[in-house]
Amino acid sequence: MLLKLDSDVSIDDVKNDLNEKIKNGYCKNGYTFSINLIYKLIHEHSNYEDYQWQLYRFERKVVNRNITSLLKDISSLDKALTWDCMSILARYQNQFSYRNEIAKKYIRSQA
Repeated sequence: MLLKLDSDVSIDDVKNDLNEKIKNGYCKNGYTFSINLIYKLIHEHSNYEDYQWQLYRFERKVVNRNITSLLKDISSLDKALTWDCMSILARYQNQFSYRNEIAKKYIRSQA
């Protein structure tokens, strides 16, 4: 898999950091704590940001496999996140065509 969760990630540290950010007025997006936690893990504690546009150049099943694997790794950190991971997977699946089009049109191949 192309997408990987950081091997040294501590779910408790990430939760505490997110709680602090919420308490200090950051993170005013209306999402639940769990959804924000999952997005924080994806965008700050995995290599998703490094590979997202390269990933979206692949066909749908490759992208789904990678996103699913990353979300399974996240749900293994905290089983209570499983349902929210499934809803986030659906969101990424719904955005595939749009992101695939952008990646193919604007992002040069890194191969």
